[in-house]
Amino acid sequence: MIESIKKRDGRIISFIPEKITAAIFKAAKAVAENEGIEASYEIAEKLTLDVVALLNKKYANEIPTVEQVQDAVVKVLIEKGHAKTSQE
Repeated sequence: MIESIKKRDGRIISFIPEKITAAIFKAAKAVAENEGIEASYEIAEKLTLDVVALLNKKYANEIPTVEQVQDAVVKVLIEKGHAKTSQE
């Protein structure tokens, strides 16, 4: 299970999935506003679970970097039909 991530400056910090949820929701809100709909925090939470599962599978024995986490978020968003959100 992913417990830490490596920041760009090399520091190792605690992995906090809620930060991913917040980032996904913020991007989804921007897309939703442009489309005249409302973003769903619940969907952001479900997408975060998919991201965490991917990270746990791909980086089981290592500490992922911030960039690797971002790449995983984009991959999940695109695969789950949220490509516009991945571009925000």
